[in-house]
Amino acid sequence: MKLRNSAKGVVVHEGRVLLTRCVDHTGDWYCCPGGGQEPGETLAQAVRRECMEETGALVNVGDMLCVLEFHDHHNGNHAIEFYFACTLEGGEIGMGATPDTGQVAVEWIAPHHLKSIDLRPADLAPVIRELKGFKYLGDVSSRLQRVDPARD
Repeated sequence: MKLRNSAKGVVVHEGRVLLTRCVDHTGDWYCCPGGGQEPGETLAQAVRRECMEETGALVNVGDMLCVLEFHDHHNGNHAIEFYFACTLEGGEIGMGATPDTGQVAVEWIAPHHLKSIDLRPADLAPVIRELKGFKYLGDVSSRLQRVDPARD
């Protein structure tokens, strides 16, 4: 089974959330911009890169809102997704330079309309509406001190 980290941005601006609209054999559906974390990249860096690639949005990455995971036993994949609260810093919003497969548009959606669209995963709707989460401490590897086991 292949394990993959994915960093996603819950980009809120003027009371609306930025979502990508995708189309596949199941119809239209929406998701937060984001994608796979590259080696050597922090999750926050991955969110910024992916938001720019998919939507043209330059974002400030805030606190982590939630973590979820799913297993695709058919393909043998296990994905862990990290969702971060983001604010819009700038950029030219629209289809980014590297949209996801099946991505056909970028849309600003009011949180009260989330129940009328096919948001994936659907469990994310209350997280987007409440924008409450926990603090992400980032890459702490440079701040770690070598612990002497004899002192513990």
